[in-house]
Amino acid sequence: MDTIFVKQVKEGGPAHEAGLCTGDRIVKVNGASIIGKAYGEVISLIQDSGDFLELCVMPKDEDILQLLNLF
Repeated sequence: MDTIFVKQVKEGGPAHEAGLCTGDRIVKVNGASIIGKAYGEVISLIQDSGDFLELCVMPKDEDILQLLNLF
């Protein structure tokens, strides 16, 4: 898998507050590329992040990477 598409963002939640949007593509989790990882592996990386999560995403209508920090 090269990217994971964000299906839903809870309004008012940390992801929403950090600027994550439905349709964005996640390409890195806490600095680790998700290329070649299974969907379940990526979900585990996100769930095991603890109090701090850093996502590198490509907005749905752009080809520019953005770094989001979620606390």
